[in-house]
Amino acid sequence: MDKYKLGIIGAGYWSTNIIKTLEEMNLKCVHVHDVSYHKLLQLKKKFKHVHIYNNENKFFTKIKNVIIATPPSTHYEVTKKCFKKKLNVFLEKPATLNSLHLKKLHTISKNINKIFMVGYIYNFNVYIDYIKKILISKKLGKIKYISFQRLNLGPVRNDNSCFWDLSSHDLSTLIYMTKAKPRVDLVNGYSFLKRKIFDLSTIFLTYGDVKVEIKSSWLNPEKIRKIIIVGEKKMLLFNEMDLKNPITIYDQYASYPKIDKFKKSFFTPTANIYYGKTFNPKITFKAPLRLELSYFLKIISTKSKCNSQNIKNSSSHALQVHALLEQVDKKLS
Repeated sequence: MDKYKLGIIGAGYWSTNIIKTLEEMNLKCVHVHDVSYHKLLQLKKKFKHVHIYNNENKFFTKIKNVIIATPPSTHYEVTKKCFKKKLNVFLEKPATLNSLHLKKLHTISKNINKIFMVGYIYNFNVYIDYIKKILISKKLGKIKYISFQRLNLGPVRNDNSCFWDLSSHDLSTLIYMTKAKPRVDLVNGYSFLKRKIFDLSTIFLTYGDVKVEIKSSWLNPEKIRKIIIVGEKKMLLFNEMDLKNPITIYDQYASYPKIDKFKKSFFTPTANIYYGKTFNPKITFKAPLRLELSYFLKIISTKSKCNSQNIKNSSSHALQVHALLEQVDKKLS
């Protein structure tokens, strides 16, 4: 039985991840549409059970819920078309490339009472949820500084800069973890490969007394995914690439020992760093994409309203992220 009547628009890299995850969740009745029949055939080779459609009209007759994973420049028109068909929508980030389009889609979804969820996947990351609880508990003390680093080699986008592609995750996470309303103070951006498409960016923000730095790059030989939080009492490091101990909480600088407290062995020609006591919480990993897709399937099944405060990644959340991204755009224009 086709319980969810779920469709996916787009047959590229991320759609493949989505279908693979749905297959692992034992959801195999998925309808996929793309304008490229070649991409559809390639997808069919990987997943024999999916139903592929190059004809848009036939595709829409089969579905009631849709995941949109097309290039961001197409999101507005594609989503608007899906809302005209009265579909619940899961739209991959960035939702659109300007807030006006997103506001229009937000209003349409409310008027037709359909779910409109945006795919900021890190808000379904168990480690991010743990960090959020740490911040709420104030175990780090008063927060002074937060640093986000999201660097890798490609994939370089043709229709949006690295901060729309990469920093959007971190802006979303910042809002999710802190419930803050930050402002953009300064932006540095560099275009090396394509004119007016920024390959590297550093965004400096402030909320309250807290300083935030978000660094993104498509031109980095090493894949780096880090969050550093500096508090008055402790520091926290989230290193997504460290599969064994992704989160470390340091007592470093909470009380820095005097030189006479160090043993003789501490002194070497290579400078040593005092780390103090460290703690690595044991957290059971759960795939964020699986959690995110499970959540979408749950809310479409229970017919939850998309803009309720208890809905993660609603279009209201996406609007906050977009407002900051457009502040970045203005700083670089």
